[in-house]
Amino acid sequence: MIKHILIFISSLLLSAGVLAEERKAVFDLTSGDPERIEGRIIETIKGLHEHYASIGIEFKPVVVISGNAYKYFIRDLDNSPFKEDGALAALQPQFETAFTELHTQYNVRFDMCGTGMKARKIDASTLYPFVNTDKSKYVYLIDWQNAGYAYIPIP
Repeated sequence: MIKHILIFISSLLLSAGVLAEERKAVFDLTSGDPERIEGRIIETIKGLHEHYASIGIEFKPVVVISGNAYKYFIRDLDNSPFKEDGALAALQPQFETAFTELHTQYNVRFDMCGTGMKARKIDASTLYPFVNTDKSKYVYLIDWQNAGYAYIPIP
């Protein structure tokens, strides 16, 4: 009797999509190369999302930001350590649009290493509002991997 009830409940959950198949990945972004960020983060995440959506699988990406990548996630350059970086200022509109799209349309979570921010004197108020900063890179990576996220380094 209990076996039949469990089978019935399982079939209800499956038909409701509660147990839908998913793929999870955490991208360890340390690169400061804008072409690498464009190709290996922005385009790769979009491509993976489209691939998995086409076969009925939800793709859940997270990007953990550290190393030379911090500067690309700063919205208020004038109040940051990168205010004199003209090349960054020229790229900022393109990256702001792309990261905002990844966050809103592709449900990408962005986590920035809070320890590295302090070392670089980056204030959280200068970042895009969707960037989380409450943990260190290592805590983020350990937590995401222990939650079943595949690790993908982007050096």
